[in-house]
Amino acid sequence: MGSGNRKMIAIALVAVLVVAVVAVVALSQNNNSASQTATVLDASGTNVTLSASPQRIVSCAPDISEIVAAMDLTDKLVAVTDYCDYPQEVKTLRDAGKTIGGFYTPSYEKVISYNPDLVIVSNSVQTQTDMAIQLRSSGYTVLIVNAATNISMVYDNIEMIGKLVGLESKANDLVEDMQSRINSVSAGISGEDKPSIMFVTYAEAGFTNVWPAGGGTAIGEIIDLAGGDNVFAEMSGFEMASEEVLKSKASTVDYIFMTIMYSPETPENTSAWFKSDSLWKESPAAKNNNIYFLTGESENIFNRESVRTVDAVQLLAEIMHPDKFSGEVPHSTDGVNVIGDDYVDYLPSGTASQFTPAVLVASWRE
Repeated sequence: MGSGNRKMIAIALVAVLVVAVVAVVALSQNNNSASQTATVLDASGTNVTLSASPQRIVSCAPDISEIVAAMDLTDKLVAVTDYCDYPQEVKTLRDAGKTIGGFYTPSYEKVISYNPDLVIVSNSVQTQTDMAIQLRSSGYTVLIVNAATNISMVYDNIEMIGKLVGLESKANDLVEDMQSRINSVSAGISGEDKPSIMFVTYAEAGFTNVWPAGGGTAIGEIIDLAGGDNVFAEMSGFEMASEEVLKSKASTVDYIFMTIMYSPETPENTSAWFKSDSLWKESPAAKNNNIYFLTGESENIFNRESVRTVDAVQLLAEIMHPDKFSGEVPHSTDGVNVIGDDYVDYLPSGTASQFTPAVLVASWRE
């Protein structure tokens, strides 16, 4: 074969290879474009579609902000609510004034001022769902998530957000890690007696106007998962308990937990009242000083149905079943038990859900 023919064959082969490479690149680009388009059915029954990963996200609730942060998307957050304060990156954004108003009072004008390509709202507040309708009519992409009343709904919200923003695998991993941590708690308390729990979200001086967490609530499920028995499980949601009902529970309550963000009374005064009241001082909770006041981030892990809900399960399990787990929650025999941001020190790993749950799963099992 002549040298001229060999050159022609070589040129032809090169041309074929070039065409093949171009075809592969084009196909890859088409596949990447397709993978960036995601559609989810949100809590309002609306199909929400994004054609590319969002670059400017507005979060309208603290629990939503925590999920977005868990997806490693804090750099895409452009605005949050006045109450969003976790993790630190979210708090920094809020402190810098990048907010859209309160949880119950979001501002449409403030939201659109951030030129968002994705707004995530909660269906727990009418003002947010009303704003969502207004935003959609103006051409903005809005995802409405559920107000979670159980941990399965938390998982659904995580998976919904993850799929829409193109991080479905990360969302699935996060959910699996949370499930693993809860399974570890379940294994630890298997066969144990369930202490009676009264979880109070609000009360006034003299233990009046008391609002406990009842059945069908996320807190109620947290109590159950942690190995406790909610004495107000027969009540639905959050209702003010009558004086008669409260008196009927006193002799059976082993642990009392109270969130104090909105309480007008101090932990010291409330604790003293339980120990001096003729009826409540005879309760197992008062006799053993098993009365815990939750404030700051330790309160938030119960009030925000999000990634850190598992922290709440772990914390209660540590308190109610201290001999079954490696963490140690300080307990005063006669003083006032207050748990705040330091709750992270009492979990088995020594840290909270710093959005690296795989590490926590390992340390929880050790």
